[in-house]
Amino acid sequence: MGRRKRKQPTYKRVKKVPKIFTCPECGEKSVKVTDIKKKGAFATVKCGNCGLTKEVLVNAISEPVDAFGDFIDIHYADQELLRLEKRVGRLKEKGEWGELALAYSILSDLCRIKAAILLEEDNIDMDKVNDWKMKAEQYKKLEKDTLLKLDTEELERGVRTDEESLFAESETKIKKERKIEDIFDDPGFLEF
Repeated sequence: MGRRKRKQPTYKRVKKVPKIFTCPECGEKSVKVTDIKKKGAFATVKCGNCGLTKEVLVNAISEPVDAFGDFIDIHYADQELLRLEKRVGRLKEKGEWGELALAYSILSDLCRIKAAILLEEDNIDMDKVNDWKMKAEQYKKLEKDTLLKLDTEELERGVRTDEESLFAESETKIKKERKIEDIFDDPGFLEF
């Protein structure tokens, strides 16, 4: 007489949020976030290999991943500024006002970050800080102007409803040709 075989229980592995991250400077997986749960508003992000250290602003519900993300944003702020400034020129030529307003908004935020970084340095150059603040205000003004231009253009052409746009898409199934420059300039291309 044979016994019935029981089905073996299967367990799903639960992926955990990492606590050690890859350093953008040296490439080693040795960045750790400390002092995040203390009552202070800052967390320390430090690489154990190259010694790169930065304090980032956190709130009561922030996790180490959030602090590391802010650290990466600060580290790559210069590259992002250059990339977005190139993109703004192309968007103006094409007349894509919605994306242009978004690019101006991001540029304004990045200029504010650069001003805050300069304020943290030992030798504070207030002229540079004020220049970055002025750039941030200019980009904010350009964003408002672009949104106004977008609104007036929609009023002149008439706003398409969702049904019209869905109908138009189903009728013509032409894919938009993507150029390699558009792919590399896409804000979400290198997100991980």
